[in-house]
Amino acid sequence: MKDIRDLKRAFRRHRTAVVAATSGALFVIGWLLDVVWALGAASSAALLVGALVGGYDIAKKAYYTLRTGTVGINTLVTLAAVGAILIGEYWEAAGVVFLFSLGNYLEARTMGKTRTALKELLELTPDTATVRREGTTVEVPARDVEAGETVIVKPGGKIPVDGDIGEGESAVNQAPVTGESAPVRKTPGDEVYAGTVNQEGALEVVATGTGSDTTLQRIIRRVEEAQEAKAPTETTIERFAKYYTPGIILLAALTYLLTRNVVMSLTLLVIGCPGALVIGPPVSIVSAIGNAARTGVLMKGGEHLERAGKIDLVAFDKTGTLTKGETAVAGSEGFGYDAEEVIRLAAIAEKKSEHHLADAILDAAADLTPPEDTATDGGAVVERPAVPDPDDFDVAAGKGVVAHYGGHEIVVGNRALLDEHDVDVPDAVTQYVREREHAGETAVHVVRDGTVIGAIALRDELRESAPGVVQALKDAGVRTAMLTGDNERTAQAVAEEVGIDDYRAALLPEEKQEAIRSFMDEGNVVAMVGDGINDAPSLATADVGIAMGAAGTDTAIETADMALMADDLERIPYAVSLSKATRLNLFENIGIAVLTVGLLLAGVFTGYVQMATGMLGHIGSVLVVILNGMRLLRY
Repeated sequence: MKDIRDLKRAFRRHRTAVVAATSGALFVIGWLLDVVWALGAASSAALLVGALVGGYDIAKKAYYTLRTGTVGINTLVTLAAVGAILIGEYWEAAGVVFLFSLGNYLEARTMGKTRTALKELLELTPDTATVRREGTTVEVPARDVEAGETVIVKPGGKIPVDGDIGEGESAVNQAPVTGESAPVRKTPGDEVYAGTVNQEGALEVVATGTGSDTTLQRIIRRVEEAQEAKAPTETTIERFAKYYTPGIILLAALTYLLTRNVVMSLTLLVIGCPGALVIGPPVSIVSAIGNAARTGVLMKGGEHLERAGKIDLVAFDKTGTLTKGETAVAGSEGFGYDAEEVIRLAAIAEKKSEHHLADAILDAAADLTPPEDTATDGGAVVERPAVPDPDDFDVAAGKGVVAHYGGHEIVVGNRALLDEHDVDVPDAVTQYVREREHAGETAVHVVRDGTVIGAIALRDELRESAPGVVQALKDAGVRTAMLTGDNERTAQAVAEEVGIDDYRAALLPEEKQEAIRSFMDEGNVVAMVGDGINDAPSLATADVGIAMGAAGTDTAIETADMALMADDLERIPYAVSLSKATRLNLFENIGIAVLTVGLLLAGVFTGYVQMATGMLGHIGSVLVVILNGMRLLRY
């Protein structure tokens, strides 16, 4: 009984292949019986059975599509096969059905191959995890690990959860998730992802994401959704096919009325199938999305992929995109005050700010004044912060902060903020700020009770890859722009160093969004590159939003049109060029399909194409567009 059930499951799993093989075998047998042994009746019987075996599934699909009001490819083949049988052309009927069944099988196989990237991702997640529970280590299914538990990962083992390293150091191969080619050194406190490979030392990982709530699983869900989402070209072709297929039936009917040639009319039904036209675009889209996923670029769907193929301008956020996002104090100058005192006062004002410049100032203050130890009444030693909290604190978006401490007002910010507070800026301060900004640094003023007491210069190092990425985009015919909240001089210095075509400086978040709109109003198809969170309005406004460093970031993975899993600028030219190659590939497949149908139709009316040869040409065109689309897997 079990053997029968196993046999049934195997048949269902390989039904398309079994049907195509059986239909083909009967077709060959029918040919041998007629040509070799001259057994006409037996040959006709074999060919008829072959047509019925292969045609059953085709007719069944035709029936269900007709019930939905759609006249599809299966309907055309069914009509052609039934018509051939009714006029006694068993050879043509069996041949058409066999070739169509074979085409369905090859199409399913090759479409499966275009989804290999998704299969590879699914195979990355370990089935089990070694967890420390109640003082002992136990092996449990990976999906049963709970957040907060400690997972032990041996050298060479796959990490089964998202988490932070508690103990141990090792190099981790993150290529499956981020696409990074080189292993990344991990130490306690660093984040690791499920599906990545621990290469050297043993690690203890405190789980933060488990089961379906890991970065890898979110990527898999997004790739599945993206590969199912239809591109505009696909949708257009499907709408066209709804009218084209009934049009072919009408053409066949008119041909019969005019010529009384049944075979010609049935042949028109066969060769008029828009198979290559319908299958070509999905293969291209799925192949491109799969290829991108393997290299750490997550495409949201065919619509965004196809739109990205039209990109002619890429706008970059500066901080954390063109730069490393690791701002540090490059220098400070006091004007009537000690430079270190300037940094201390600025740190007090910035203590509660979440801006990256505030972090840099606080780090500099910590280096100047280490924490002090203070003994409490109970004799216990506690740590007192070196930088005290301000008495009150207010943020001026895009300009700086205003705080009060010890009865003094402290203002830290740019010239616009000082102008708002009617603060006079001495020439010496202006000269210092100008020099630092010409060097590509950001300078902020420090004001105490209405008097400028100093300025702090901050620098965010450019990514080494930035100039090469900008040049690669230019070589691809894509213009570049930079949007930044920095002042004009700093923005100009960075733009010139990187090679950016255009830049917009001193922009507030909403002004960055307006800049994107202005680029689009000029007729550009614009991509915006940012971190996916701070630049969310601009990313949403652009034709294509590209979020960098999205690994582990739910927001970026779910909302970006494209997400670069690694913090790697060099993926951007690849993503843009892949999108352009995909768009070209789509047009190639449409051209192949249309040309094939045109040539076959001409062949039918001139008498050079018969029913079986027409179907062979049709199947050939389907395979050609599939193979052409699959080239994108190796782009």
